Amino acid sequence: MSARDKIIKIYYSYVRALIKLTPIKDLNPNTISVLASLMGLVAAGAFLFGHSFTAGVFLLVSGALDTFDGTVARMNNRATKFGAIIDSSLDRYVEFALFLGIINYYRNTDMFYWGFAALAGSIMVSYTRSRAQSLGVNEVVGMMQRAERLILLSLGAIANTFVAMFYGTDIVLRLTIILLAIGANFTAIQRIMIVKKFEAGEKPTP
Repeated sequence: MSARDKIIKIYYSYVRALIKLTPIKDLNPNTISVLASLMGLVAAGAFLFGHSFTAGVFLLVSGALDTFDGTVARMNNRATKFGAIIDSSLDRYVEFALFLGIINYYRNTDMFYWGFAALAGSIMVSYTRSRAQSLGVNEVVGMMQRAERLILLSLGAIANTFVAMFYGTDIVLRLTIILLAIGANFTAIQRIMIVKKFEAGEKPTP
């Protein structure tokens, strides 16, 4: 088990404990998915108008809720294929909206292009995973999967607020977007190479 898998396992053990103690356990999983998406869209709007702290906070809430829906579904034996595709589809729309907000905010700067690169990389990370699995390759890993992208973007946005407050620069958010662009595209290429190794009979490195 990789370090990432261990962290995820520990995280979800806390999520399950939290859900059992709150009314969340009685909600329809699809309702939670919609709530997570709405929080994500608020974050996208905040990015659009340059409110990085608000964007970061709402994105963290959105990401947390996004881990609750599937957990609630499994705990209550309500997991369905429809619910799974709704969740995945809403995730893609939210991520697209987030980067559109960032791209529009930076439309008159060089960060406009980095924003597009980050968006393209994020789309390709998801696409290469789905495509690899359709080809029978399930061990598709990578350093910048969706959870990592959301955590990096949300924490970067929050940290950017405080740096901007004291130093008058948005360098933290700019660096975050550049890291996302590089990391996401690297992960997409990594997954393509995993399929190549799989076809050659090699076991992918976790």
